[in-house]
Amino acid sequence: MSEKHKARIEEEIMALIAELLLRRVKDPRVANVSITHVEAAKDYSSAKILYNIVGGANDPAAVQQGLVSCSSYLRGQIGKRLRLRVIPELLFRYDVSLDRAMKIDELIDKIHREDEERAKSGGAEESGEGSEDA
Repeated sequence: MSEKHKARIEEEIMALIAELLLRRVKDPRVANVSITHVEAAKDYSSAKILYNIVGGANDPAAVQQGLVSCSSYLRGQIGKRLRLRVIPELLFRYDVSLDRAMKIDELIDKIHREDEERAKSGGAEESGEGSEDA
């Protein structure tokens, strides 16, 4: 099996799970879940599904339980629609990369604001010193 084929299957699994969670699964615990990445084992025996919670309103533990409870349904649909010889076991993992990126972005914004405040207060001190000499 080529890496190109594996990548295509991973993309199909990701799209199918995202569609099923949006349109078919009625569990309110998984209502705001976004699938971010799928990584299948070389033999397709398992697939690690990375997800994030849109809006962050849901409890991550409850979302994880919801995903685990509907995994057999999702697995059955993957078997029917993708016609794979081996239907992968679905392992759901919370994707922390988006949270990390948001935290880094917040830190960068904070640094920029602090630099602007220093520049403003530094500029006011310099202009105040010039008026004393006059």
